[in-house]
Amino acid sequence: MPTVSVIATGGTIASTSSETGTVPTESVRELVRAYPESFDHVDVEPEQLTQSPSSELTIDDLVALSDRIRAVAGGVDGVVVLHGTDTIEETAYYLDLVLDVDVPVVLTGAQRPYDSRSPDGPANLRGALATASHDHVQTGTYVFFNDRLHAARPVTKDHSSNPDAYDSGDYGPVAERTPDGLWFYRRPESLSVTVPVQDVTATVEIVPTSTDTNGRQITHAVDCGVDGIIVDTLGLGNVPADVAESIGDAVADDVVVVITTRCRDGVVSPVYGSEGGAAVLEETGVLFASNLPAHKARLKLLVALSQQPDCTIRDVFDSGQLNGHGYQ
Repeated sequence: MPTVSVIATGGTIASTSSETGTVPTESVRELVRAYPESFDHVDVEPEQLTQSPSSELTIDDLVALSDRIRAVAGGVDGVVVLHGTDTIEETAYYLDLVLDVDVPVVLTGAQRPYDSRSPDGPANLRGALATASHDHVQTGTYVFFNDRLHAARPVTKDHSSNPDAYDSGDYGPVAERTPDGLWFYRRPESLSVTVPVQDVTATVEIVPTSTDTNGRQITHAVDCGVDGIIVDTLGLGNVPADVAESIGDAVADDVVVVITTRCRDGVVSPVYGSEGGAAVLEETGVLFASNLPAHKARLKLLVALSQQPDCTIRDVFDSGQLNGHGYQ
């Protein structure tokens, strides 16, 4: 049988009820004992990296996870990461950016706790293990949830509690688990440029925008010494005039500013030429994140700013267009 490393970080899949609410309590070895049918088709090498809700994971935790995956990848056919659902898409995207390993990495978890009457963890776990050990899935990072396999870059959590919580928008899922096994809709592969950093040394803040937003948050971030700022803009990349002025000041102070859109679909593009239009922002030297959401653009900028200087930050954000793909 194929061998899969299962690295547990906590989350709802390992959580039970307590006096303070639902918290992670069950170790990965307890999950192996409780769900033997999920593991009957693979040899498992389980380990517990941390025991946290994903809302409390840090960048240091993500670095430690990527280090551990690099360490085990050479001796297994695939890696499964058990993870909380709040930030599973961010961890998956981070791993997709920084890992350069020859095995698939599949993240999964649960919306219902371990001690609920109908936990969804066992089915998600079985599907993730089947994916990580599948001959057709050789590399890349994915999220498996509710019988669907999603690529790390487009997947997002679009429901706070429903077991059918994840969606990949116009990209669609990579595959679906059927009674006959995985049914592939497209080739399983990474949709991300690889930035193989070993550590994250930069600081990046996200600044939202809305009607009549001012630029104080940007100015404050610059004063605090951040290396980069993600500005989550309106429409195609437009902002109120005061925000545009603060963006220009930030770029002049050598802070890298990346523009995203708060729209779920579509890209940022320098179309509008008004005072706060994206075409004017482009002239100041900002970078555009295509259709990458702000929380993932932050991770991309963090690793881009932390890389060795043999590749510029602009190269990383322009790589999708340079490679002729519809993604970055």
